[in-house]
Amino acid sequence: MTGPAAAFEGRHGLSEQVTGAFELGALGGGGRPFAIERTNFKFFAAEYHAQAPLAVALALRDKVRAEEIEALEVQIYAMAHSEIGSEPAKWDPQTRETADHSLPYMLAVALVDGRITPASFEPKRYLDPALRPLMNRIRVTESGELTRRFPRELPSQIDVTTRSGRRYTERAEYPKGHADNPMTDADVEAKFSDLSEDVLGRAQAAGALETLWRLDEVTKMGAVVDLFTFKR
Repeated sequence: MTGPAAAFEGRHGLSEQVTGAFELGALGGGGRPFAIERTNFKFFAAEYHAQAPLAVALALRDKVRAEEIEALEVQIYAMAHSEIGSEPAKWDPQTRETADHSLPYMLAVALVDGRITPASFEPKRYLDPALRPLMNRIRVTESGELTRRFPRELPSQIDVTTRSGRRYTERAEYPKGHADNPMTDADVEAKFSDLSEDVLGRAQAAGALETLWRLDEVTKMGAVVDLFTFKR
């Protein structure tokens, strides 16, 4: 691979301004693995540390209805607790930026709606007072055991107690989309549709997806860009 060196090695380049002298390691190939094979993808349209708890919550949704929940306790590692589950504002999001970093909100809306999409972060959804009672029954704590397992694993556990006194527990070590729990092609297609159909329309989104699966056959990238042109 070749390219202009000045941006990295020249005056005011990356090495002078940011990193200091460095050498690029092997990029993969010739029997060596590529780093892209260790890439973690988001399965849900949500903050990354929420991926495993959301999957756990949706698994619990198959066992208990949201209105039956008396208490929901989430155990998570320290980074996730700090980012999405430790501030009072997370239990009453007033902006999109807070909502998409609020584990209590994301869990509540997933349990009620059965999914997380861009629409989950529209004001009419995160300001909905009907979600607050359930959010207030959600408790998020940092677990020393789970923290020790991070970042090799991204573990979480949710314990639900129902109004009738029944208890349910679900755990996850790797969210779907993690390199150790990869998404299938069908998962990727479903996510693409969720993220694109409201903007492009179903037919245009389907055409774009078909083209993207054949990207190695495309001779003019402008034709690909045109597939993502839309009118408001």
